[in-house]
Amino acid sequence: MKNIVKIFCILSVLAFTSCDDFFDTDPDNIINASEYISKNDEAYKGFMGILTRMQAAGDQAIFLTDTRGDYLEITPNAPIELQNIYNYEETNGNEYADPTCYYSVISACNDFIAKIGEYKEKRAAGLDEKTLTDYNAMVSSALRIKVWAYYTLGRIYGKAVWYDSPLNSLTNLNDASVFTRLNDMTSIVNACINLLDNGIQQNGETIPADIIMNWVAYLDPETQNEIQYAAWQYLTPNFLLLRSELLSWRGSDADWLWMRDNILAFLYKTHTDLTNSSGSYMYSCCIPFTDKYQAMFFTERIGNNLQLVSSVMYDYENQQVNRLVQYFCPDYPGGGYYLRPSEYAISKYIEEDVRSFTQRLVMNNINGQISFSKYFYSRGSYLRTKVFEIMPSVLLQRGHDFHFLLAEAENHLGNWRQAECILNMGLTNEFPYVTSLPTDWNTNYTSWFNDNGGYGDIGIVGCVRGRIHPLPKPTDADYNITEQERQKIYDLALADEYLLEYTGEGKSYSYLVKMAERYGHDGSIVADRVCPKYPDTKQPAIRANIEAGGYWVNWNLIGDNK
Repeated sequence: MKNIVKIFCILSVLAFTSCDDFFDTDPDNIINASEYISKNDEAYKGFMGILTRMQAAGDQAIFLTDTRGDYLEITPNAPIELQNIYNYEETNGNEYADPTCYYSVISACNDFIAKIGEYKEKRAAGLDEKTLTDYNAMVSSALRIKVWAYYTLGRIYGKAVWYDSPLNSLTNLNDASVFTRLNDMTSIVNACINLLDNGIQQNGETIPADIIMNWVAYLDPETQNEIQYAAWQYLTPNFLLLRSELLSWRGSDADWLWMRDNILAFLYKTHTDLTNSSGSYMYSCCIPFTDKYQAMFFTERIGNNLQLVSSVMYDYENQQVNRLVQYFCPDYPGGGYYLRPSEYAISKYIEEDVRSFTQRLVMNNINGQISFSKYFYSRGSYLRTKVFEIMPSVLLQRGHDFHFLLAEAENHLGNWRQAECILNMGLTNEFPYVTSLPTDWNTNYTSWFNDNGGYGDIGIVGCVRGRIHPLPKPTDADYNITEQERQKIYDLALADEYLLEYTGEGKSYSYLVKMAERYGHDGSIVADRVCPKYPDTKQPAIRANIEAGGYWVNWNLIGDNK
């Protein structure tokens, strides 16, 4: 029970005296509830407090889940508790498994939303329309961040405790008027979708969860310098991707249809806007064969990166740090280099793949050490002269997500050709001399062809020169499987490519867990892909743990006295 008490003692620290105060991430202070927001600019400062909580949580999922996936292995330098996570030993009480950082984000969002409401109510007559618009956009952004935090808790732990009230004092977990126990991923997903769909009621109006904050206009109203403030547009999770990811866990026919139609409509509009030179901060699905593949992971290279959708960013000059470089870099001063690509992971990539050891965009040999390098190193050089000053971004969402989710939706809608095409070599290769599509294809796919102003889609695999996934097709002469069997084969192919693509981002392992949950809580789906990286002597015990449901991380989240 002591763990859950610790979680709910965490109250957001939102300091207002100077910009440097935004970077104080000590979670043990309690907000001054009576003076939380007293001036207009303190709404902005309060929102910055939410972002500092996200910074504290940014790298947590990477060390907690990628270590249990198929890609990373520990080095002899790794701390004992990280070794325990890697070896699928008991996680309850392990510092890497502590979910406090995510509940701190949730508390910060609840506090901010409540205090904004109080402030608006007290000063209703004195707030102009632009200020109200900005406040509502900030509240909407906070709602999406809150959903992201709960979604992250769910896909790691499989359970969570939901609460909407600000916690200005210690509240007993058994108080059902404050806390709702969500004991499985289905409950978490439904609660998150409900918040996204309905928003909140505040001062007699509904604030939806999909308002986009115009940070450039807010921060620089006179010149609105988009280049200078470009990074601000990536701070909050994207509504469409966030809702689509949640729907993919629930997976009803209506969910798949919503995902397919809305993603395609969004991408059609995006490509049209870019073609007309009117699109900014939009998202492409195509990764070019250049160092731009890495640019999205570097805070210094954010700019108008068309692959980036949302990200937790850091600034070394303002004392904002994460642990990514320390954990992955063999040259980190003062000690580090705890995790590296496993031999098994290296073997999965063909040489031509831009993510392979040969191509050196993701993995490198640095001073004789095999290294996972996409956050700090690019083909022979570090991003900065001083290694410890490199502060990479932790990506929450990126352009490739649209393709994976779209392929998953098309698969479950029975559109096997679309799913296979998106996963492997894309529309440009599937229809090399055609600019119109068969009638069973959504017309918005026409924007994917170069001749129609698109980017020349060459598929998830094609754009990284990867290995094509051989998939059974109903048109094959020897095709003799059911539609349900075909869908599962396609799902697992997507999962295998997801493992190749989202290395070290805190996402790939939970994609495997989603597949295990979808297909009868089948832990063998996870074990079959994870176990090969371990020595033969360890594989039986790890497999048994996973297949018994141990793919969820165990922590006493809900006061069950385990």
